[in-house]
Formats: sequence, structure tokens, C-alpha cells
Amino acid sequence: MRFDRTPKVEGLRWTSRMQALHLSRQDRARQKIERAYPLFSDQIETPQALSVDEERVRRERLLCQSEQRMRDLYAQQWRRLPREYFACTSDVRARIMGGLEGVARSGQSCLFRLRDRAVQRRGRGEVPAAPRAGSGHDRPD
Repeated sequence: MRFDRTPKVEGLRWTSRMQALHLSRQDRARQKIERAYPLFSDQIETPQALSVDEERVRRERLLCQSEQRMRDLYAQQWRRLPREYFACTSDVRARIMGGLEGVARSGQSCLFRLRDRAVQRRGRGEVPAAPRAGSGHDRPD
């Protein structure tokens, strides 16, 4: 089974707005503490802020980790769905393919790729056509 490669993230676009928000983060934390604990605000320390470069590196690292986690999840689904599909009986597979007939195709859906592959194999005479929904073959006995 082949799938389209998802382009990798090129990196974080660090903007002047992000930098300004980061630089004002400590002041915003101080104001939040003053609102929440007006009597004790002078006794509570604000969290230490990272430098702009450290924050940029941290955000880039988190972005790459998050992107890799999502890519791993998609790959896991791409591997699992065909395995589950082909583990089904031929009747269940026919019902699955029948249910996908007439449904708009999604580029990321593994089931639509399976449907397309089954249609190609059927066109070459390798696989019999699936029964149509509502033809009486989709009712359990």
C-alpha cells in the first residue's frame, strides 16, 4: 500500500509578535498573580522566563516533536487499517466496500485507497464485484 508523503514542517516562523509576547510574558504572569492573590502578591515569585533564543529553540523542538508524533500516528493507522480489513471475512469486506460506494473520496483515508485498489483488481478480473447495498446481500441471516 502506498500513500502520499506528508511534507515535513520546515521549522518555526518566529515573528516579531511572538517575540513581543514572549518578552511581556513575565509582566503578564505578575499581573495574573496580583489579581489572584492581592494580599500575597509581593511574596510570590513570578516564574523565571527564558531568553528569546532559548524560547525559540524550545518552541521549534516542541513543534518538531508534535509533528513527528502526528506522522507516527498516521503511519500507524495506515499500517493497522489494511491489516484489520484483510483479516475480515470476504462478506464483511464486501459490505465495507459497498458502504464506500458513492462516498466522496478523501486523500488521507486508507479505506478509500483500499476501495480504489479493489476496483482496479476487479477491473482486471481478479476479484468479483461486491454486492450493492440494498440488494438483500447486506442483511444478516
